Amino acid sequence: QGDDVPEDTHPHMLRWLDGSRINVTQMVPYQCRDMETFRQLYDNIIIGFKDIFTWICEMFETHLPCEYQMLINAIDTLPGASPSPFSPMASLVLNINVRTEAHRDGFDKELCLVMPVGKFSGGELVLVEQGLVFPLRNGDVAVFHSAESTHFNMSYTGCCCSFVMQTDREFKKWTNGYNRWLGIVFCTGLPMGVRGLTRTHTRSNPYSRVSGCFSL
Repeated sequence: QGDDVPEDTHPHMLRWLDGSRINVTQMVPYQCRDMETFRQLYDNIIIGFKDIFTWICEMFETHLPCEYQMLINAIDTLPGASPSPFSPMASLVLNINVRTEAHRDGFDKELCLVMPVGKFSGGELVLVEQGLVFPLRNGDVAVFHSAESTHFNMSYTGCCCSFVMQTDREFKKWTNGYNRWLGIVFCTGLPMGVRGLTRTHTRSNPYSRVSGCFSL
């Protein structure tokens, strides 16, 4: 982040007091390394589930318009030439044959979307504070506040892959001042209105409410 850096010096010319260079490779959001490592798998998912991702985006905009707009506004400030294929979310995580322990994803922004895919029985999604159990089947979609609700999936038999779509709440540091580089003369041309993908992480925070649940 560009805290206390001189406004008239190009970021590439900045140095620490010991003379070493400042790492500027993370001054803007960047794509996850896994996208390159598993490029063929990533491309296959984007192509094979394109219609599903489009449908999810449409349902999001229809049933959760306010949340949709907040998420899409964050994506619209990112650098990059192409829109997020997981719109209105920025990231997709695949859990293959995983039973999660009870947890909260404290770094998720607003909402998290979960869609199980496969031939399985069991594996219900549990929201602890609300006392709710969702018997999600192949292609069902649940949307909830993952940072505010303790959640997990129950044991199951068969094969199950869950698609988890979310946006990192750290985006606010980018949307509210471009990671604090906005005041730098050489950074005033940072792109607006262009969408892209970025790396994300996850874990904890309190509260609780359900935002929506819909299925194919």
